Amino acid sequence: MSVDDTSVLRQWISAPGGSCDVRVGAGLVGTCGQVLRTAVGKPRACALMSTEDSDPVLVERLRRQLTDGGFFVHAIKLPCGAGARAVASAGRLLEGLCREGITADDLVLATGDVDALSLAANVCGVWCGGVPLAAVPVDLDAMVEAAVTPRGLSVGGVDEMVATSSFTRYMLCDPEVMRLGTDREESRLARVLMVATAVAENENAFSRLWDRADDIASGDVDIVLEQAVDTLKSRGHLISSTALAVRQSIGYGQTFMRAMLRLVPDAERSTLLAEALRFAARLSAGIGSLSVDDVLAQDELLDTLGIGALECEVDPDALIRTLKEERFLRTNRFLLAVPQVIGRVRLTSVDDALLEEHACAWCAAHRPDA
Repeated sequence: MSVDDTSVLRQWISAPGGSCDVRVGAGLVGTCGQVLRTAVGKPRACALMSTEDSDPVLVERLRRQLTDGGFFVHAIKLPCGAGARAVASAGRLLEGLCREGITADDLVLATGDVDALSLAANVCGVWCGGVPLAAVPVDLDAMVEAAVTPRGLSVGGVDEMVATSSFTRYMLCDPEVMRLGTDREESRLARVLMVATAVAENENAFSRLWDRADDIASGDVDIVLEQAVDTLKSRGHLISSTALAVRQSIGYGQTFMRAMLRLVPDAERSTLLAEALRFAARLSAGIGSLSVDDVLAQDELLDTLGIGALECEVDPDALIRTLKEERFLRTNRFLLAVPQVIGRVRLTSVDDALLEEHACAWCAAHRPDA
């Protein structure tokens, strides 16, 4: 990671078929026109994408910066909310790019949360063969997920069924415009993703997160953003691997989380993903792979980062059935991503009896009266 003369941290992150230029620094939005003016050649048309709930002051600042950088700015609205990543939303966004005459030689600048930026990334990845995307995330989760691992599009109400090899060319992270409160759901989810990514990456990544955990939990902005960039490097490394098994490890915890979202739709994603990591670690220990010490280390790291446990009434048979339904929506094999050791997560076949044992134990332990 490098620091330029304006104290902006800069890191190149590996991505499938390219790389993402991540820049982090207070006041970065006020200089983004200079940063992006060399991103494309002339003519410099730029689609400025923002959501209906975007801060109008931020959107105006971005518009002025782009204008000062020599761009002809075309405003396009992004959808927001739970249905933002629907295929229909992608179609409307593609129509907007066509209407405004944006080509592969132009630029798109999007600001918003993880769903809005993920939609923009998927659309930009296929428009005219690929139009470069610059993103200004408004929270920590958007920064960690959307750069090189944007969420996929949903089809018929089923989430993340369409995924493209898309990524953001420029991720501009300005803490002055980001909502970084430690008690925000987006911040909690980002912290769980930090854990999942470190477990999948290697022991060094896990140790660095361990050493920073107290400062992250206390909300030290510099440390939080430093770890976010570290996590981005790891996610870029995993998703860009030539080994399919390594690329698949980025999905650690995702199947369990999606299954639980169907069973407990009001629960927060951060809590469900944390429960997914705890469940997978214990399942791996039951298989005989992950040591008990590593199971407890992951537990302690999640606790230190302030990620609590879930209380819910879930039937074990329903949990197993929904887990299998989630997997069979995307593959014909029932394999779950479990950590073999810290630094090695792999899709693994799980015996039905063992799965039933752990599902029953998990459901019993998380009942409100337990």
